[in-house]
Amino acid sequence: MQAAYWFGRQSHTSLGGVTAHLYGEFDGRDLEPERLRDAVRRLCRLHPMLRLRIDAEGCQHLDPAADPLPVEVEDMRELPADALEARLLAKRRSWSHRRLDLGRGEAAAFGLSLLPDSACRLHVDTDMIAVDPNSFRLVIEDLARLYDHPDRPQAPASHGFFDWLDRAGAGAEGAKRRERDRVWWRARLADIPPAPALPATLHAPAEPTSERLAARLSSDERRALERRARDLRVTPSVLALGLFADVLGRATRQARFRLNVPSFWRAPLVPDVERIVGEFSNVLILGVDLAAAATLAELCHDIGRQMVEVISHDAYPGVSVMRDLSRLHGSVQTAPVVFTAGLGLSGGELFNETTTRVFGPMNWVISQGPQVAIDAQVAACDGGILVNWDIRLDALPEAWARETFAAYVALLREVAARPEALDAAPAAAKAGPGRKTTNPTEDMLVSLLGRLSPGEAVHGGSAITAAAQAEITRFLDRYCPIGAPSRSDFDEAMTPRSLADLVRARSGGASDEIARIFLETIDAG
Repeated sequence: MQAAYWFGRQSHTSLGGVTAHLYGEFDGRDLEPERLRDAVRRLCRLHPMLRLRIDAEGCQHLDPAADPLPVEVEDMRELPADALEARLLAKRRSWSHRRLDLGRGEAAAFGLSLLPDSACRLHVDTDMIAVDPNSFRLVIEDLARLYDHPDRPQAPASHGFFDWLDRAGAGAEGAKRRERDRVWWRARLADIPPAPALPATLHAPAEPTSERLAARLSSDERRALERRARDLRVTPSVLALGLFADVLGRATRQARFRLNVPSFWRAPLVPDVERIVGEFSNVLILGVDLAAAATLAELCHDIGRQMVEVISHDAYPGVSVMRDLSRLHGSVQTAPVVFTAGLGLSGGELFNETTTRVFGPMNWVISQGPQVAIDAQVAACDGGILVNWDIRLDALPEAWARETFAAYVALLREVAARPEALDAAPAAAKAGPGRKTTNPTEDMLVSLLGRLSPGEAVHGGSAITAAAQAEITRFLDRYCPIGAPSRSDFDEAMTPRSLADLVRARSGGASDEIARIFLETIDAG
């Protein structure tokens, strides 16, 4: 995963060019800047991965003598209300799209905004190359403990992340497991479904743009969903995953697709592994088949059984599975939809009581990751459930994302309120077939041009204007780069039909598959 994150931050392909990072805000009161600086100083000694440095060749270095990370303190107490709101929003946007400088050993950043009436906001950003989401919890809880007890010493774990990593890659038994699981996955590669057919945004921002969609379910709704899961004999996380798969299938009009389900299991290869900050995550590639299940309850059972199976073969990393899948298909394969469930957390809640008392509740959290268009999370939080989606607006239509998110929250609430809702058939299993077309690439280009020039009659023989050429090229660069035209390919007589012929030939027919997904999405809308 570290190598994949490193490659993703260097890549400028579609959904690339961003760091894999997690940013959170905590709204509390009366935090003292110097006391917080001292807590961060001790935190860096406790967890050296916060000062991880990666050189230009991608080699990782830890410097035990590195200076502690600074705390950026900004005093906003005298700002008028409108200016205060605007400044906090600008800061949120900046930190949400931040690129920490790993070349200088900056794997985390801490900030404190001082607000009127003794209120304050703690800002924390961590790079997932060094700090996975479970480690983020550990960082925040240890920081709260160090702030709360400045005179209480705390020794670091007896081993570090690289000690664990050395053990994970060593030994004949580990090699045997990896080879066994590699063979298991290799035998199933051809059966892994395609990536979700996400709709394309026609007027994408020039820069990566992430937005957060969030909702909270009450404690009563949480208990009701836990009862539904218990009655089904699945975990609450599997129930949430099954309902998510149903909503995504309905939104994409697909019955079969693959999901990226992160796993954060820390094999107990060294002592105190639960106290170590590092990148322990793996991804599990889950194939969903909605048409194979007669009811939502059956779908959840199927997904639960498959999750047990893929977890038992996780010695072969998910990144390697995707690499093998790309080789099989002869093109880069992705899993742009991530689903993470934290409904069985140790301690029962996202953060412990000390963290909430010292820093206040976490009222904002957002992540970015290369090749990820939707990062959906559900977590136990403040007695209820936090539903949080991080979406890329440079890749997805915002209206579609918000509608799909609202449908998921509504389905969770419906299942909590009515157990019989699980007897319904998965929505995508009932969907009719999409449009049929003999020249999908041409139809896609005609549709795009019609949207760029509303009110004009556009057909396969229409000339493509100079103004539309740039938009068409940008769209194809993002979704079918192998077939995208160069500027020199266009001439005054270029039409959707002649451009389609060029793109289809150059992409080896791959543009037709992309076009079918696009056209089905348009039909669904």
